[in-house]
Amino acid sequence: MNRRTFLKAGGVCITLPGFEAFADKKSENIRRFVAMSNPLGMYAPTFFPKGAGKNYEFPAAIKPLEKHRGNLTIFKNLDHGISGGHKAQPAFLSGLKLKTAYDAPEIHKEKNISLDQKFANYIGHKTRFRSLTVSPETYSDFTQDKNSVSWTHNGIRVPIITDPLMLFNKLFKQDSIQALKKKARNYNLEKSILDTVLQQSKVFNAKLSRFDKEKMDQFFTSIREVELKIHNQSQWITKKKPQIQYERGLNGTQLEKVEIFFDLLHLALVTDSTRSLVFQFPYGVDLQPLEINKGYHQLSHHGKKTETLKDLLKIESFWMKCLSGFLTKLVESQLLDSTTVLFGSGMSDASAHKNNCLPIIVAGGGFKHGEHKIYPSEKSRKVPLNNLYLTLLQAMGMEVDSFHTSTGTINGFS
Repeated sequence: MNRRTFLKAGGVCITLPGFEAFADKKSENIRRFVAMSNPLGMYAPTFFPKGAGKNYEFPAAIKPLEKHRGNLTIFKNLDHGISGGHKAQPAFLSGLKLKTAYDAPEIHKEKNISLDQKFANYIGHKTRFRSLTVSPETYSDFTQDKNSVSWTHNGIRVPIITDPLMLFNKLFKQDSIQALKKKARNYNLEKSILDTVLQQSKVFNAKLSRFDKEKMDQFFTSIREVELKIHNQSQWITKKKPQIQYERGLNGTQLEKVEIFFDLLHLALVTDSTRSLVFQFPYGVDLQPLEINKGYHQLSHHGKKTETLKDLLKIESFWMKCLSGFLTKLVESQLLDSTTVLFGSGMSDASAHKNNCLPIIVAGGGFKHGEHKIYPSEKSRKVPLNNLYLTLLQAMGMEVDSFHTSTGTINGFS
């Protein structure tokens, strides 16, 4: 990576502490993953091109992405084969509803773990933050249920950072000496508690039946996973964070916060603070800056009314403009080829609450791009979206042969 490139990128100044390690990290063949989830789908006629292959025309909603034609692929007729309208949106990155995972634990041993968390489990120990999930959403229980797409292997929703200032401080603000000492004490206390629990459990384990011992083994595995996380986190206590001078403000309207978050996510990748990111476009968003007086959810229930569709196109075009800007930053900082960017939704047509033929774009990651790929729409010939997800995981270095409902991989893409 050219140092000058990212020092100038995005109107920021970055001072990297030491970072002679960048030379070593280059030889690591670093892979990164960014998922972008839109909770209300995309209007199909302005999202999907009419033709397949390389010589397609960009429809109105995704027109801002045209300059990245050679670095992205649009997929049509991929989905998870589930229904439920808004209730299926949380399954966007997994293909499994939480209830389905819990009802058959012998099949779904990692519950409804999402794509980002699967990758984070593989790569997260190498960075300060194993993964980050962000959204400029003002969350209520309703919007959390409708918008959250990042889930652990225990079926737990990953906490969402909703304030750009909080994310900036987490990434770049140096902790005080007192705060660092407190963190060290907490890590030592957590480790001590785990050691005690583990020791007592081993004594208890000798008295259990074979069936209960299997359950206890699962418990031991969870304990060891927590212990490993504590160990990995404690290693970063004495390492300084990258120093950033961010010229743009960290507050504004919700739409401005979308752009600010994209800046910060790019900086998180540039500084190798994390390699697994999820951005969730807001469900409830103030659209006044776009001169729209209706709510986003209301617009998504367009009923094919001309004026409503015009306003819906404004917001969907704005999302694509933000995505295009993010891709440009990755190109300028020479990170796009090593960063897989996934855009999509667990909803297709929010007006009809449909979950088939999801709007899916993959950019970067070193894949064979430049096409609009159309797959069979007939139920008997459907290709699961998880086939694409499995393809992404394998391309990012993971030696896995399945991901939830996958039946194979996407041919001719990686």
